[in-house]
Amino acid sequence: MLVLILAVPPVNSQDKSKETQKVQDDMKVLQGDWICIMEEYEGLLFTKDQIKEMNKRMKIDKNSMTIKRVTREKLGTYVGKFELDPTTNPKSFDFIGKGPTGEYSEWKGIYELTENEFKVMYVKKGGVRPKEFKTVKNVDGTYIQFKRDKD
Repeated sequence: MLVLILAVPPVNSQDKSKETQKVQDDMKVLQGDWICIMEEYEGLLFTKDQIKEMNKRMKIDKNSMTIKRVTREKLGTYVGKFELDPTTNPKSFDFIGKGPTGEYSEWKGIYELTENEFKVMYVKKGGVRPKEFKTVKNVDGTYIQFKRDKD
């Protein structure tokens, strides 16, 4: 009789602590108000005039995200919760909430963050998490650059 024993290394509590600290650091930087300065959807880049007209703004309060924007002269709001994972490469996030008409909305994406700039690339539920900050024509994907709103 042959017995095979598989050993699984224990999770290093120091590594877990470092991961937790990375999440907390990025969450701290994200808090506050942000404004969209660039958006690309399915390979189409919005013009500066379209960006200005849309007036897309994002507010982060703890792990709650609210995004407001104007489309066809109507205010639309996305509101929900998000989770960051800064240990992946690129860093990743998940969002679950409601869209402008109250419909369930789920995104998974990647992000880059500095003190004054937040870049996100995401797909809606069912899509494959992006690996780069680039959209493709006729393929689900949105790339947005936000800057900190200091007004």
